[in-house]
Amino acid sequence: MLTSLDDIKRHLQPGFTQQQTDLLATCIYESYEPLVTKREMTELRCGIQDLVDVQKRMEVRMERLTASQERTDERLERLTASHEEIRDEIKDLVQVTKTLVWGQNDLRKQLGGIADSVGQGLEAYAMERIPRILEQRCGFVVESAAPETIGPIGNKSEIDVVCRGTLDGRPVAVLCEVKTNITETEVREFLATADRVRAAAGVDDVRILFFGYRSGEAAQKLIAENSCWLAFPRGLIVS
Repeated sequence: MLTSLDDIKRHLQPGFTQQQTDLLATCIYESYEPLVTKREMTELRCGIQDLVDVQKRMEVRMERLTASQERTDERLERLTASHEEIRDEIKDLVQVTKTLVWGQNDLRKQLGGIADSVGQGLEAYAMERIPRILEQRCGFVVESAAPETIGPIGNKSEIDVVCRGTLDGRPVAVLCEVKTNITETEVREFLATADRVRAAAGVDDVRILFFGYRSGEAAQKLIAENSCWLAFPRGLIVS
């Protein structure tokens, strides 16, 4: 039976701090002292025990909550570590990408240089080969074969090879477009260029010739439709 203030404190002590125990015990003792009976004291003790149980359950919950916060911290640490790894991988990927881009640019430059060299070499070869083909196949008497810039003032175009000479005794200028692979688009573009510079060629009879290593069917059809010549290094002329 709780008959004194000390008894009440002893029952409260396991679940509360010293300050809480003193305060609660004093309040309970002063409130019930005038009317306390054996039955009431038993009920009071049960009430105190309930308070102790509630306090213990609160402590258990707090421990669980604290453990849960600690697990959250661990997850955050793992997440932070994963983020750092991903960031490092992204840095590596960016570096690899830069290296690939640099390699592609370098390869593009090299290929561009090769293409320019091939184109220049083909033009030089065309200046020697086209006059021979024209002489052999058409009876063209060649006087000159060289690149020329032709056209009205302010709108001139550079022609790869211009063969000047006579055909059946009449002055003729052959405007030659030299390409490794002659495409339909390139044929259309050069036909437009030839129409623009024709009047500045210096002769009435201006003809067009395409010279290259190969040409697609569509390009050959367009060349034939416009009554132009198509020559290959082996010497054939399609008109």
